Amino acid sequence: MTQHMRISQFVITYGPGSILEGPRGPRIIPLPDIGLFLPNSRLNPEDFEISDRRMSYGLLGGSRIFRLPSNAELNVPQTQPLYRTSPFPEWKLCHNTQNHHHRGHRGFSVLFRGRKCPVCRSDRMEHMEPVRFIMACPDGHLDDADWWYMIHGSGGRCPHSSWFRWKGSGGRLADINVECPRCRKSVNLGRAYQQSWPCNGRFPEKEGPGISPQRLGCSKNARIIQRQASNLRIPELRTLFTIPPCHTRLHDLLQRKPIYFAIAGNEPVSLQHLKNMLNNLQQRKLITSESVQEILNHPWDEIRRAIQDVLSPVSANYSDLLLEEMHTFINASLKGIPPIRGSAPSSPVLIEVDPNRVILAKGPSGRKLRIVPVSRLRTVIVQTGYRREVDTRNPAQVVDVSIPDPKNPAQRWYPGVEFFGEGIFIMLDDNNGWQFQLEGDDIRRWLSAWKNEMGGSTSQYPSSVFRDVSSRHELHPVFVWWHTLSHLLIRAISVVAGYPSASIRERVYFEIDQDRVRGGILLYAVQPGGEGTLGGLTGLVPHFRSIFDRAFNLLENCPGDPVCYEDTFQPGRYCGASCYGCLFLPETSCEHRNMWLDRRILRENLP
Repeated sequence: MTQHMRISQFVITYGPGSILEGPRGPRIIPLPDIGLFLPNSRLNPEDFEISDRRMSYGLLGGSRIFRLPSNAELNVPQTQPLYRTSPFPEWKLCHNTQNHHHRGHRGFSVLFRGRKCPVCRSDRMEHMEPVRFIMACPDGHLDDADWWYMIHGSGGRCPHSSWFRWKGSGGRLADINVECPRCRKSVNLGRAYQQSWPCNGRFPEKEGPGISPQRLGCSKNARIIQRQASNLRIPELRTLFTIPPCHTRLHDLLQRKPIYFAIAGNEPVSLQHLKNMLNNLQQRKLITSESVQEILNHPWDEIRRAIQDVLSPVSANYSDLLLEEMHTFINASLKGIPPIRGSAPSSPVLIEVDPNRVILAKGPSGRKLRIVPVSRLRTVIVQTGYRREVDTRNPAQVVDVSIPDPKNPAQRWYPGVEFFGEGIFIMLDDNNGWQFQLEGDDIRRWLSAWKNEMGGSTSQYPSSVFRDVSSRHELHPVFVWWHTLSHLLIRAISVVAGYPSASIRERVYFEIDQDRVRGGILLYAVQPGGEGTLGGLTGLVPHFRSIFDRAFNLLENCPGDPVCYEDTFQPGRYCGASCYGCLFLPETSCEHRNMWLDRRILRENLP
């Protein structure tokens, strides 16, 4: 039995350690070196590498990025599984005993593990369902609930552990009791759900086929949670855009590891030197003849400049990488990408901005905003890990999902996906985008939270909620101002243009320069493949004035008012006046999981 999944879902939604609801029950997705890159499969992560030096060297410390292959790419039938998964959880419920008499048993379901029910001996799937409840801890461990321990306790001596009676039904957990059929001790599921339990320290995604569960112990306590809960596994994602100077197809070819290592070790000084180097790599079957020919089709001067661009150092700070993107879009709004003055590269560009299509739109108070269409955009999204937010008192730790290279264990690989699409960059037009003075009590409360977090010895917020824990820009009122505007615009585009809000993503930019602060937002839509989204989003730029009108109308009116608007921000909270009726977006759209929003800030400081 196979379960089909979009390649992007593996990175953005699922991934190692997530539970997939399959046709024959739930399955755990193992690490790729267990589920995909098997010794007998002849698949290797470097055959599916995504080249992006800003991501690999800027954020991943030199680790490389692979994408999942598709059945069509490997020329195998759609019914043939590529990625092997494992059953999880093991415990099941048999309901065949509820209404039928079996060996004197009636009026309860049977909680057991194995293929057959130990009471009615049935193995028919229509009689069974996997139990909904499992155990997880903030360190990322995951396991079946220890039903024997929950019933008998640490001092229990009852040897019966193969199955238990599941009594009761209804909408409340408190209506369900799990009972041992031998000693008649029981546990109420409602009370058990509220308690903490010892953690066994198991990572089922790290267990290969035929390997017994590895329970190594853990100092943290585990909680019972439903296996389909959204907080059971929250992926940690990193997203970067391709920007100049490494922004052409030629740069992309030169960044591929065999070529990059060759030119970094011995930088070519002539076209012939480069040709000999590439031919040597081709003879060793490290690159294809098509790649060699595509590189050599460019003029030597362009190749030489591209080599220098690729060999230039990369910032290793996430905030600096985001600032590079922000400055790129600001400069592109005036000069374009490729520049409207000067020679354009012969190699196709991976990002394109035409400054002649930029428009200015006035906000409600008369301030002008610069609307910049980005007609071509390449983005790389990498899943670096996940968190299990199962205990509000203990912040969850990030579990790394990288795997070692089969040939070089010191080299790590992360799953990623490459998208092409388009976007709209928005910034204030006056004063080169630097923010006007924001005023009001809400501004002072957000600013107080930001200053305390920056200078305080203890934090009211876990580090995982910030893009860069050293700066914590998300708490700054200017960041909240732009983030709130971003959500309003996405909702307005959905209403005015019929564009699905779940298909539009956001990137909020923020910069501090001494006493000056400025921000900006990029709304973008991407999809796999080279054609992007065919101009559907950038085609809205001429109509942005009406989109602004709709957005600020949404700002004024929320179905949850007056309760929503009266909900003021206080340090320690994540939002001010905001709710699902006015600002919250689908999780695929918001880069910050619907945090750092406040209608009051924007409404009291209109652009």
